[in-house]
Amino acid sequence: MHAGLFHAQFEATVRGPNNAAMRRSRNAAMRLGLMLGVCACLVLPAAGLAQGLPGPATPMGPNPSECEIQAALLGTTGPNCPPVAMQRPAAPPPATSPAASSGQRPGPVTVPPLPGPTAMQAPELRAAFRVEFDFNSAVIRPESREILDKVAAVMGTAGTTRFRIVGHTDAVGGDAANLALSKRRAAAVVEYLVSRHRIHADRLEASGMGARELLLPDQPKAAANRRVEIVNLGG
Repeated sequence: MHAGLFHAQFEATVRGPNNAAMRRSRNAAMRLGLMLGVCACLVLPAAGLAQGLPGPATPMGPNPSECEIQAALLGTTGPNCPPVAMQRPAAPPPATSPAASSGQRPGPVTVPPLPGPTAMQAPELRAAFRVEFDFNSAVIRPESREILDKVAAVMGTAGTTRFRIVGHTDAVGGDAANLALSKRRAAAVVEYLVSRHRIHADRLEASGMGARELLLPDQPKAAANRRVEIVNLGG
């Protein structure tokens, strides 16, 4: 049969008065295809962003040992250290699609292959220390210097590894004041490590977050939120 004649007969059949069910089925299939395409575009980028987020800091106790600090900041311990079991925070749950969270059964989605192999990002080594300061100041209290002395000993064995010192406050006070205070406290820790323990200044950098990243979001005024985090930046 000629192609043009076949096409005309097919259109007449589909558009005929007795084929309303066929037209509804075809339209429903087209709408389903569009919906699946939109779901793929919305869900996949969110999962990719979640993989790139840094992990939470490992909370250290009030008097961590040098071996525990090594495990938290370097990911390994020295030969004289006993086995150390660090209680790292649980990773955030993977992103889910709206259909999965509502209990609906999602339809199949075809995902195009990646252009090439991708390297998995190594987990970030960071630890949270309870470094105490005088009230509303950047003066390190004597009882916290022992912790920083152990931190310096670990940094001294880490070659040229660089570290970021991040100051955090609780939610008491204004945002601007908390941010400035957290920066001063981080700078005070850097100054202590450099002047007291001769850690090279070019291996350290200071920054402050104020109350933007509370360790206990449901307790914004808790003392645990007032902390100093140390992040391993690599060599």
